[in-house]
Amino acid sequence: MLEPMPPDNEVERQRDLDQLHILDTPADPQIDALLRIAQRLFGTRTVLVTLIDGERQWFKGRRGLSLSETPRRLSFCGHAIHHEAIMEVQDALQDPRFCDNPLVQGEPHIRFYAGIPLHGPAGHRIGTFCLIDGSPRQLSQDERQSMRDFARLVDGVFNALLLYRNLQRNLQGLQRELSDARRRALLDPLTQLWNREGLQQMLASYVRRAQREQLLVGFIYADMDHFKRINDELGHGVGDQVLVEAGQRLIAAVRPQDLAIRLGGEELGVLALVSNHDQLAVIAERIRNAIRADKVVVDGHRLDVTISLGTAVMRPDEVGQGVELIDVADQALYAAKQAGRDRVVRG
Repeated sequence: MLEPMPPDNEVERQRDLDQLHILDTPADPQIDALLRIAQRLFGTRTVLVTLIDGERQWFKGRRGLSLSETPRRLSFCGHAIHHEAIMEVQDALQDPRFCDNPLVQGEPHIRFYAGIPLHGPAGHRIGTFCLIDGSPRQLSQDERQSMRDFARLVDGVFNALLLYRNLQRNLQGLQRELSDARRRALLDPLTQLWNREGLQQMLASYVRRAQREQLLVGFIYADMDHFKRINDELGHGVGDQVLVEAGQRLIAAVRPQDLAIRLGGEELGVLALVSNHDQLAVIAERIRNAIRADKVVVDGHRLDVTISLGTAVMRPDEVGQGVELIDVADQALYAAKQAGRDRVVRG
């Protein structure tokens, strides 16, 4: 038995095959339809679309054969991919290359074989469209032309599968980019806290959860004390760094399920679901203590920073667009400022 040798371009050929990403994939309905037509047209027992992969030949489509793959060293198709022309073996028992091949001497008892190469995206011969029968026969000229036509059709299916896969990958990439862009649009670029638009986008889901779990919707409205003085005396660059640090301390003080927000300027907020107003006040006190606990160090400046906070809670059916909830918390914040700052006031 003459075992097929790898072509001189085996590395490039295998790379071309791998680029299709179709090895060990489910049957393709277009290829199966072509094979049904081919089996009726040629009248052979078996019609295959084979792919020569490493040490095996794998069948992307098959009619009249139960095997899904065979060793490459036994394959007729491993010989057929060496040339563009149709390889025809009219009687394998009379052909010294194949007469003692186990696939000839045993199942599936190949006598007739005809195979024409199939091509990958880069044009390398990656497999074959082939016909197999248990009796000797010879192709007519019309059958040879039909084989070439079928091979072109299968090549077209391969190209379509690759195009579809690339389109899917590009679409997924665009969807990820769009998702990232949407999320960025909902985040404050300086602090990476949610912005007002993010608050509005997330409010409805918080309200729904509050309804399901019979919780109250709480809002904390906070404002950095004497922040204008920092900007005026030390510059907006220092002020920005103070805001970033304050945002990080706020995130560390709230629960993972709470929504931390920069409302604008030095105003921060938290959307939270709570069982009662006391629970929200505890969260607000944690924020206040986290902000004032340590000096904020920026460009050699060691700054004492404090924050004033107002809180409000409502039943989920009262929240609506959240305008009144935020307004009540804002009024409580104003009261905290009027009372001397660095404190929590309930609305």
